[in-house]
Amino acid sequence: MKARAAVAIALGLAFVAGPGVAWAAWSGAGAGSAFAGAVTAPTGDIATVSVSGRNVTVSWNTVSFPDSTPVNGALVERYDDADVAQAVGASCDGTVTALSCTEGAVPPGTWTYAVTPKHHGWTGTEGPRSVAVTVDAPSLTLSPPTALATLPGVLSGTVTSFVTGETIEFRLDDPTGGPVLSGSVVSSPVPFSGSSSVSVTIPELISAGAHTLYAIGSMGTQASATFGVSAHDVTPPAVSSAVIAKSTGGAAGFVRPGGQYRVYANVTDLGSPASGISTVEADVSNLTTGATSVSLTSGSFTIDGVSYNYRSANRSVSASTPSGATAFSITATDANANSGTQGGFPVTVDGTAPSAADLQTVNGGATPGRMETGDELVLTYSEPMDPDRILAGWTGEPTTVTVQLRNNGGGDRITIRPGTGGGTLPLGTVFLNRTDFTTSNRNFTGSTMVMSGATITITVGTPDGAVTTAAAAANMTWRPSGTATDLAGNPCSTTTRTELGVLDLDL
Repeated sequence: MKARAAVAIALGLAFVAGPGVAWAAWSGAGAGSAFAGAVTAPTGDIATVSVSGRNVTVSWNTVSFPDSTPVNGALVERYDDADVAQAVGASCDGTVTALSCTEGAVPPGTWTYAVTPKHHGWTGTEGPRSVAVTVDAPSLTLSPPTALATLPGVLSGTVTSFVTGETIEFRLDDPTGGPVLSGSVVSSPVPFSGSSSVSVTIPELISAGAHTLYAIGSMGTQASATFGVSAHDVTPPAVSSAVIAKSTGGAAGFVRPGGQYRVYANVTDLGSPASGISTVEADVSNLTTGATSVSLTSGSFTIDGVSYNYRSANRSVSASTPSGATAFSITATDANANSGTQGGFPVTVDGTAPSAADLQTVNGGATPGRMETGDELVLTYSEPMDPDRILAGWTGEPTTVTVQLRNNGGGDRITIRPGTGGGTLPLGTVFLNRTDFTTSNRNFTGSTMVMSGATITITVGTPDGAVTTAAAAANMTWRPSGTATDLAGNPCSTTTRTELGVLDLDL
């Protein structure tokens, strides 16, 4: 029969029965013949489960419709011990068309599984729950002995219930910030079973007592085990370096009578295992009368770019201490009463104030007697000066400064400023003893300053205005600043020094 108009046909079927019977309904619309029929959506088979490490394999038998047509898929559900459904892993999620799936990285706990038939748009009844299975928590088990008598030592053991495919690293005492230890995993990455044999080396420089070894999986698994280290340290601590530095800062290794200083040292307990450093003391009696056991405390300190882990409180050099090279020693004792002294650390006592020794100029420009780019001003002291006291943080290496040529009716003069601006550097004033080098104050930016021994050389940069040419020669004079100090901290004499040598046309 042909249909000449669109009609809507509703088809329905309902069954109420015991296991193996499902409700089903569908609808359709169109023109033509219509018929109704009914089939039964089956109930799922009981799931069979097995556990290997963190993997649970779920399998089931196929079920069929009453006409023997097999269901072509299934939905898998996992329940906790409170009968609450959990999200399953990707391999068992959605419609599974095989008769088994393996859920990986299953969280530790007790679980049951159930299977629901799925056939195209049909969904049957969830089958009976499987027997309960337990996924164990990850563990790290150490094999005896777990009390190490000597270090470095090796701990062996087994990790279990780690996630398949993980790689493992080992840390000491802290799972996030502890030092990473050298170790090996017999089966790496972790195999399907979740278990691997491990071997870990415990380093020499750890303290005696109880410690925790952590196994950290690359996918977030973590397990730990404790072990012990026996105290049997028979080696005294080592002092690798030590220095004396002025309390005011600047160059280390030099002090002056009456000046203050601190003692710095690097101390390491080399015991196997280390029992820990107990005391560090300095014998500085060559500097300070009676100071044979000055205590140092631990910390982090930097002197002349070198790091130290112990430092004393401020001490004063005795006023009667003679100038010259001398030495001090450090005694370090560990918690097992092992003690060692290392001496011969040098320090120089200097009680003589520095002074100006000479000043000269070198014509590096085109015109003698005219201050130009490339000219040099050379200041020589009676001894090496502390560069940090001239410019904070300066080590004597080339640095940028500004040369000031100042116009003065009593005679033009030169001073030096930092390259970044600010006040005048404590290099004093150079008097040119003529009034015809400039008619106005000029700044020569981009100048450089470098120290070699007791000499400071300033190379003139670019002027910010016109200068003039001196008509005749004159002897320069230099009045140093008393703020500058030598390496020992003695303030410079301010006595004026006249240029030595043959009278010449300066600059």
